[in-house]
Amino acid sequence: MPERYQTSRFSFLPSDTMKPTSAAIFALAVTTIAACGDDARPRAADGELAVADVAAPLTAEQRQFLAHYADRCGQTFTGRTVMVDLGPDHPLEGASLTMTLERCTEDEVRIPFHVNGDRSRTWILTVTEEGLRLAHDHRHPDGTEYEANFYGGYADDRGTGTKQFFPADARTIADRPAREVNVWSKEFDLENGRYYYRLYLQGELRYEGEFDLD
Repeated sequence: MPERYQTSRFSFLPSDTMKPTSAAIFALAVTTIAACGDDARPRAADGELAVADVAAPLTAEQRQFLAHYADRCGQTFTGRTVMVDLGPDHPLEGASLTMTLERCTEDEVRIPFHVNGDRSRTWILTVTEEGLRLAHDHRHPDGTEYEANFYGGYADDRGTGTKQFFPADARTIADRPAREVNVWSKEFDLENGRYYYRLYLQGELRYEGEFDLD
């Protein structure tokens, strides 16, 4: 049976087929690549999301979660696709994965995410006025953005110090309504030295990538 989680505040609509140093440095935390929030958020000259210079309303669990990135900043980890159910011949099927904790500041973590030889993806965790946001940044080889870039969402109240959930936010849904059903999650399995990136559609696990932290 596919892994499921309980939804509380979010109602999911039907979708068509969808083809996610030291601890002290991290008093604040991080958002992500992809879409902004529910408002028209300012962007820097290069098109990236501008980060608000304010104290974000992060929970203790979210701060603890971000501290795990700070502890490993600058390191590169290899991984693999564990499962994918996103349609035939999906590029993540059987893929070798690499992630690098490239930059870790008190309000942003940037994680280039490579799939086989494809270097087009970056995860971004950002601290904003609305909370901790995960975004997905996709770039063409010339550096230009993919359409409907910076999609993602804000961490909700189900998270722990090692695992957070990011339901699709309003801007992501406005850019591509089919993503209404998307929830991404990230998890540090400290006991087993693993890191997981997952995508759920309508509450069902549809993608899981696993990285070796040891």
